[in-house]
Amino acid sequence: TKLILLDSLLQEMFSWLTSLQSLLPRLSCLPSPVTVVMGNQACDLDSGVSCLTLAFHRAAAQPGSTVLPMFNIHSKDFPLKTELVAVLAEENIHAEHLIFRDTLDLASMMNLQMVLVDHNVLTEEDRELESSVVEILDHHAKETDHENATIEQVGSCSSLVLRQIISENPSFQDPSCLRMILKTILLDTVGLQPAAKRVTPLDVEMVGKCEELLGPQDRGEMFRRLVEEKSRVDHLTVGQLCRRDLKVVSKDGIRIALSSVPMLARRWSELAEVEKEMGEFMADGHYTVLLVIGIDIDKDNVTRDLVLAGDEASDSYKKIKTALENNTEPCLGLELDKTVSSFVRYSQQNRAASRKQILPIVKQAL
Repeated sequence: TKLILLDSLLQEMFSWLTSLQSLLPRLSCLPSPVTVVMGNQACDLDSGVSCLTLAFHRAAAQPGSTVLPMFNIHSKDFPLKTELVAVLAEENIHAEHLIFRDTLDLASMMNLQMVLVDHNVLTEEDRELESSVVEILDHHAKETDHENATIEQVGSCSSLVLRQIISENPSFQDPSCLRMILKTILLDTVGLQPAAKRVTPLDVEMVGKCEELLGPQDRGEMFRRLVEEKSRVDHLTVGQLCRRDLKVVSKDGIRIALSSVPMLARRWSELAEVEKEMGEFMADGHYTVLLVIGIDIDKDNVTRDLVLAGDEASDSYKKIKTALENNTEPCLGLELDKTVSSFVRYSQQNRAASRKQILPIVKQAL
């Protein structure tokens, strides 16, 4: 009986996702509001899983309502998100079951309600949708005054999502959602390692909640496999690596690309045809500056570095360079690497500072 129950629970997420595809052509005709739960533009594991699991829970909690999870990227970029692709595939979820930016035209939806997860402000391109935002769950620096925003500096947004789900439905036990959330928290907090300075008490509590419902898990093996998937990028070109985990800061027509790569930025800068591909990436996206944010995880040791590229004569390049070097809260501890000639490359002594901390510095500089 327990196996049959588990099997039916396994099918719930999958059945719900597949049912949404038939709804899409009729969205504009629906009289009731359509809620779209949308992750951030990087669409990493945390963003994707937060989006899917919260939308699934809300749809189940409100029978008859229309709740859609939307990945905030174009479908062509989904294969670049290797760890997200792998985690979803383990739940039998693939690209054809998902909704992307090129699946839905949000601006044309008259009855739209938006829930933002893993970010708390819309990009400049989406500003006309601001009045549709009804709720926010995020763990980045607060940039909004929205009255219904939960923003806490935890290791993983998935921790906030699971806490919210359980507060609304204490009997929630969907194994597919719990497995995906557990994997996400482990990856975001570097396996709950205190040395990485990413984990918070809520992350530990939510991992405990997942294991309470799923049974004990081999966290070390789970984390090792996730890092392996995230690092499986040998098949990607320099340009694809730039798009793989990308956030964009734009102001007054100036666009800055912040690309996180699953290797040291130094290694990225030594890849084949790096200058040609980087030039094409920057031209296609109309970027003035590119900041490549590198990381290497070797057992418990985290190493970080940065590469700064672009129009060195531009004001925005100079402002960003100065801000990164001189910022004090947090201090990045940047040391210029004079052995790299084609780019400005820094080793980063502050191992806890990820793009989450670097992006506000760039915004402030502009």
